[in-house]
Amino acid sequence: MYASDADTGAWAWRAKTNYPIISGVTPTAGGIVMFGDLGGNFYVLDSTTGKVLWNRKIGGGIGGGVVTYTAGGSQKVAVMTGLVSPLWPTEITSAKLVVLGQ
Repeated sequence: MYASDADTGAWAWRAKTNYPIISGVTPTAGGIVMFGDLGGNFYVLDSTTGKVLWNRKIGGGIGGGVVTYTAGGSQKVAVMTGLVSPLWPTEITSAKLVVLGQ
């Protein structure tokens, strides 16, 4: 994944993963970006530097969007896992909704 400066087009940083990234990338006003890869790994990066702030394998392949919302007075992040791809060898798992920040 590459990040660029929207004003100049210059590359700001690059993040590498061991698996393809086809999920949505969700930026926040708090200065982080979140996404997943086809290996089932979920990442939270600093949007300015690209430094990995948190990552963990949360299930099967992640190919959809990442949603962030407030519930019960706290911030939550939800992502679906379990994508099976005919093009990439992914772990065969049942689909599940993972809610982080509980």
